Amino acid sequence: MFVARSIAADHKDLIHDVSYDFHGRRMATCSSDQSVKVWDKSDNGEWNCTASWKTHSGSVWRVTWAHPEFGQVLASCSFDRTAAVWEEIVGESNDKQRGHSHWIKRTTLVDSRTSVTDVKFAPKHMGLMLTTCSADGVMRIYEAPDVMNLSQWSLQQEISCKLSCSCISWSPSSHVSGQTTRDSTIGAMSQGKQPGTPL
Repeated sequence: MFVARSIAADHKDLIHDVSYDFHGRRMATCSSDQSVKVWDKSDNGEWNCTASWKTHSGSVWRVTWAHPEFGQVLASCSFDRTAAVWEEIVGESNDKQRGHSHWIKRTTLVDSRTSVTDVKFAPKHMGLMLTTCSADGVMRIYEAPDVMNLSQWSLQQEISCKLSCSCISWSPSSHVSGQTTRDSTIGAMSQGKQPGTPL
């Protein structure tokens, strides 16, 4: 049986997305207050906010976790036409910082001319890849060629869907991604095939 329980999130505006990490022990939320919050689940089942920071200059629509094989990495996207990649760093330099973590922006993806409406990491067997979709109907696929350097992301593909895209998803078992558009249609793309060809 499911039991619903509310959490005092302390966001100052609408919450648009909630995302769990791979193990279900961490949670990220994002809001129109331009912030992302990270929550850790304690041994007694309580969710505690362990990080909160301003991520964008507009409403933050989505937040998502990378597979933990790549570290503690988040991506967010916003009305400000950007997506950003964040990495958690645990302090080790001195006694004051040791054991405490903070999130560092590793890169900002600025290719979109309109609001970036969704962002998703690919399944781990594809490497560290990230897809965004935008209100102008463009889906973009990025790749980090060096997983140890998250400041470098190359744009691998740009696919026009002609209508505003609202969300995207990767198939976990194949190199396929899909998106939904404003006219109630679903599009799917497979690696190595042109848009519109059968999957």
